[in-house]
Amino acid sequence: MKIQRFFAQAVSVAVMLAIGSMGFDSAAMASSWKMPWRAGQSYGINGSWHFDGFLKTTTAFDVAMPAGTEVLAPIESTVIYQCAARGGDNHRSILLQASTGQRYTLVHVKTTDIFVGKRYRQGDVIGRIAGDRVNDASCAISTGPHLHFGLPSQSFSVDGQQFTLYAIPSRLSSTNGSIVAPSPAPSTGVYTVNFSAISAPTGVNVRSAPSTTAPIVGRIAPNQHINFDAWTFGQVVNDHWINTPDARWYRIAGTNNWVASAVVNGNAPGSRPMP
Repeated sequence: MKIQRFFAQAVSVAVMLAIGSMGFDSAAMASSWKMPWRAGQSYGINGSWHFDGFLKTTTAFDVAMPAGTEVLAPIESTVIYQCAARGGDNHRSILLQASTGQRYTLVHVKTTDIFVGKRYRQGDVIGRIAGDRVNDASCAISTGPHLHFGLPSQSFSVDGQQFTLYAIPSRLSSTNGSIVAPSPAPSTGVYTVNFSAISAPTGVNVRSAPSTTAPIVGRIAPNQHINFDAWTFGQVVNDHWINTPDARWYRIAGTNNWVASAVVNGNAPGSRPMP
């Protein structure tokens, strides 16, 4: 699936096996916690406090993080339980114990490299926000990409943000890990690559140039493998699956005809959606 994903507004119900109990609750311990995403990133909050099946408390909230966003350890932690939702793509619910002794959860995280006993330093990448929807009452239920973050208590401070019984900040920023510098935009031109992708379920138009105003020179049936030999930036088209802007166009191998990246499932190596 594409790395960049649409964030669907969602209020999740994270239903997991009941494990363990709440740890210690002290402001001094909480002061060293960071938000579980990279420094410089800021996300809104969906709704208010809701139930956490691991902690058996109403101490969780949903963060509007798009699919594919890195999820970082908010504090030095050890995995004490994790599960993969049935029918999902490594869509996991994770119960961790912080070095302070407190327990917390990260739910709707896609990862394959995880096991009970694995330790993370603060800022280590645990996984990425899962883009699929799952309905597994034994592990996790989700209606769209986001992060369910379960805290040790409702009276807690993370990254300088104070949570209380009555209020969760409407938007949260992080100082965790390092800031990822954006890749420099390539100079305009055509970039040679060799890869394949699958056409959208509705089929796709083939055009003589990387623009929706260019003449249609053919059409490819739904769910077909297409071989490409180059990509370039052209007219922006919203992604068929996730409705985010994508300016990439791919050249069909052996021709001078183009298909918008937004209507194929696959990414040209070394490319990104926008200049």
